[in-house]
Amino acid sequence: MEYFFILSFLVLGAGIKFVDAAYDDHAFSKRTALLAAPLLGSLWAYTMYVDAVSATILCAILAGVLLKGKIDNWAHLAGLGVIGGVLVVSGVHLLILPLIILAASALLDEVGNDAIDKRRSRLQHKGTPGTALLMFFDHRWTLKVAILALAALGMIPIVFFFAMLCFDYAYLGMRWYSDIRLSRQPSHATVPKTTLA
Repeated sequence: MEYFFILSFLVLGAGIKFVDAAYDDHAFSKRTALLAAPLLGSLWAYTMYVDAVSATILCAILAGVLLKGKIDNWAHLAGLGVIGGVLVVSGVHLLILPLIILAASALLDEVGNDAIDKRRSRLQHKGTPGTALLMFFDHRWTLKVAILALAALGMIPIVFFFAMLCFDYAYLGMRWYSDIRLSRQPSHATVPKTTLA
């Protein structure tokens, strides 16, 4: 089952950025993104359904993006609708204290990511103190550190730290790929990088 979580989080991270890049950056087909969103929502819901820890982490991520208003296109709404529908029908078990900690961490990542996006060009200068801050929030390490801390305390299995690494770096990998696609379209205006939604 551990391999399932690694693979599922990997697909979900890449899939979310694919949808973002299709709608916000026009790097991919919106139609494809809209078709993929319910499938991603189904995988998200199933991954929550089969394990309470997985459900807690994914629910915390949803809480963070919802509180920051990042569900902002039809594809994400379609995926969220599938997640909500499946979970209402099937039910899901959550770990309340870890959920509070992880949701706060996910929200802090979103706030920090928005803040660095506004100052990205200034923070990217090598040797400045802001470089570490840029990397920390651009790669959303608050949530990963919180998961690692909970794992160290024996509250959740360590595999979920590695699953979260897969989620975030699959997201960043898809962002890198979408940037390459955009750079090969000379007539396309440069669009600021988007965040998890």
